[in-house]
Amino acid sequence: MKKITWLISFLLLLHTAADAQSSSASQSVSLVLSNAIDISYMATGNGTGTNTMMQFSNPTDYSNGVTSPEQGLRVRSNKTFKVAVRCEASAFNYQGNNANTMQNMPDDALKLRVTSNNTGGSVKAPFTTNGYTSLSNESQDLLVGGEQGQNQTFAVQYKCTPGFNLPAGTYTMNVVYTATQE
Repeated sequence: MKKITWLISFLLLLHTAADAQSSSASQSVSLVLSNAIDISYMATGNGTGTNTMMQFSNPTDYSNGVTSPEQGLRVRSNKTFKVAVRCEASAFNYQGNNANTMQNMPDDALKLRVTSNNTGGSVKAPFTTNGYTSLSNESQDLLVGGEQGQNQTFAVQYKCTPGFNLPAGTYTMNVVYTATQE
């Protein structure tokens, strides 16, 4: 009887030991991160903003200027960054009835100011004033020291004072913002 009990215990122990076996496998996972930066307009979610239209309806508009609505932009970067601004060309593109005459908008007619800055960086001179700063086709640093993150936002507003020496028509200029990692 002892032999049977011993045999049953041995078989149970052998069965339990067989069930307790395990195996494992491991794998190394590597992430290869590259520097990444993106700038986009809040209104469109991409790098092309909506057309900003400033309507000049009366003499006061021509002499005092007209301001645009705020234009919100967002930078996503995994490093600190700066933002520069420039006009795409040195002159406005004219569309109107006086196509045979020279239509030169004054160099300092289109101006910009930063209305909010939530990038963690600072507004760069000459844009640090509360007033508007003239734009040109030369790149100018607008913001510096922007902090890394996925939702670094800022907003700008344009003002144009064309004067009275231009014929009626539509004058168009592309403004380019460039975000660069520092």
